[in-house]
Amino acid sequence: MKTINIKGKEYVPVVERVKEFHNKYPSGWIETTIHESSTPDRIVVLAKVWLDDKRFFCGASQAEWGKGMMGNVALEVAETSAVGRALGFANIGLVDGIATADEMRKVKKSDILEDEEPF
Repeated sequence: MKTINIKGKEYVPVVERVKEFHNKYPSGWIETTIHESSTPDRIVVLAKVWLDDKRFFCGASQAEWGKGMMGNVALEVAETSAVGRALGFANIGLVDGIATADEMRKVKKSDILEDEEPF
């Protein structure tokens, strides 16, 4: 899978994780829902990645409406990150951690302590 470098670490973009999921699990499926804890300012999305009819992995993400250049597409941003996290928990596209490239772009370098593994 292709990777991208963000802040000195390699990450597999969600699009690559999704492609790998469909290659490995052609009968699998992905479900997303907007969580009830969403507010007018913040959207929370839950994702389930079903490998088959018995095994699934979950991921969650949130985004703020109107914040930053992606604020008008907060739902899409949160959904993509939630799917990427669920795929990571399913061991698809992991390099050094569960965080998706999109999540790492949101994190300021000053928010991460030296030698700390984000997410």
